[in-house]
Amino acid sequence: MEQIVPREKWLYNDRGMLKWMGWLLSDHSAFMEKSRTQETDKEIKPQMDQQQISRNLASAWEDGAMISIQMNTIEVNSFIPEIKGQVIGFNAGQIYVLLEEGTTRRLQVEDIRYATTVPSQKWWLDDNTL
Repeated sequence: MEQIVPREKWLYNDRGMLKWMGWLLSDHSAFMEKSRTQETDKEIKPQMDQQQISRNLASAWEDGAMISIQMNTIEVNSFIPEIKGQVIGFNAGQIYVLLEEGTTRRLQVEDIRYATTVPSQKWWLDDNTL
């Protein structure tokens, strides 16, 4: 059901969504700036040789361990954030990583700058439990 009120009966001049655009834009800009500064505060890992990267990837794949990967890709004067997940496959210079969010990502091994296994966290050692 649509209510249409003639313009002459309006109590004030409504500009529609235009009045909210500045609010949405400024909040969105603040959020984007905050996330950008959080991403750039990441530690830059030292460049590993390809043999060590391959050994770490193979070890993570065999053990089913979580791995942290820093790509050799620069965006906005900084390396992209680390990729954390589990190596679930490899083929012809590519690896497939199951990310923490549940999605799968394909990476070129030659584009990896740093790769190391992440020690698993024991939930029973966390102080925030019951």
